[in-house]
Amino acid sequence: MDKRFRVVFIFILLLVFTSAVFAEGGHGGEHTFDWWGFLGKLLNSTILFGGLILLLRKPIINLLAQRSLDVKNDIIQREEELTKTSRQLEDLKDRLAKIEEEVADMKKAAEISGNDEKKRIEELGANEARRILELTEAEIATKVENSIRNLKSKIADMTIEHFKKDIAKQLDKKAHEKIIEKNIEICGDIIERK
Repeated sequence: MDKRFRVVFIFILLLVFTSAVFAEGGHGGEHTFDWWGFLGKLLNSTILFGGLILLLRKPIINLLAQRSLDVKNDIIQREEELTKTSRQLEDLKDRLAKIEEEVADMKKAAEISGNDEKKRIEELGANEARRILELTEAEIATKVENSIRNLKSKIADMTIEHFKKDIAKQLDKKAHEKIIEKNIEICGDIIERK
């Protein structure tokens, strides 16, 4: 810092000296150098700038040191934030990769689950179709049996009506005995078959 102080001091002296040399002096337009004026200005400038330097040297040094420390702290803080942001970015990339893997796994699991559910539903549908078919066949068989019974009953009723009419027309004792014998034979044959 001493070196800077000397450079500033010499610069001020040169400034004052050059301004004093080119200042007009004397009478009648002649250029003469006023040594007493120059020395007075030099002394005033030295006292003024020397006093300012003495008074402001420590505050300016402290101000510059504080500013330098603030800039250094700001740089350190920005580097820490950059490191933190880089870490967060890497974490986000890792999480994004994991999420993509999880989504792919979820798709696979959903596809497998969907296929399993499809098979299960197809099996349930096939079983239900079989059950409905069996119930339908049983219902048809029952209706056929009922229809056959009804038909047999109607045929029997018609036969009975026919026999009644025949019997009513030809009912003599001999024919009546013959019919009874024939019915007994038919009943005997039916009982033997069972």
